[in-house]
Amino acid sequence: MPKDTFFNLPEKKRSRIVDSAFLEFSKVHYKQVTIDSIVNGAGIPKGSFYQYFTNKDDLYKYLFSQIGNEKKHVLEEMKKYKEQLNFREYLIKMLEESKKFESEDTKLMELKNKFINECPQEVRKDVLKNEIPKSYRLLEEVISGYVKKGELRKDLNIKTAAYMITSCVVSLEDYEFDKEENISEVIIRIIDILINGLK
Repeated sequence: MPKDTFFNLPEKKRSRIVDSAFLEFSKVHYKQVTIDSIVNGAGIPKGSFYQYFTNKDDLYKYLFSQIGNEKKHVLEEMKKYKEQLNFREYLIKMLEESKKFESEDTKLMELKNKFINECPQEVRKDVLKNEIPKSYRLLEEVISGYVKKGELRKDLNIKTAAYMITSCVVSLEDYEFDKEENISEVIIRIIDILINGLK
């Protein structure tokens, strides 16, 4: 994560650094992204970079942390639908909003694709370790609400249920899709199987 000196920078300068990193990591193979290319894009001296971040891995993890926070904010806005939707509908709506968030920005889609296919295992592991808990903590709150409403069983282990749903969705990149299957159909089937176990 960034050093305190990064957070002491003016917001415009922080944004220039983040925007430059976002562009580089979304366009270039992870191994070919350099500190030089990032600082040139941000218009800062190379020496300054090391006052803000330990290395490019550090900046990369921060980038995903910021994206994760934005996505979490979008999904938190969905709380207004809790009274109108049943649990299954709410989960599907959450996944639709999540997909919409990612698909509205082509650079974000490219970054995600490169993360899946090019990111070194250790860095990828650290990013997921930092970001996945944001999803299942948000889901814990949602599940808790539906338990209180009586839609899900009262003895449900909410933490485990949230972790299971999140893990299934995050691991979809490993799922072997049939030719006629699309990701939305598979997600809905996973949700249906999990919900039947939650009632």
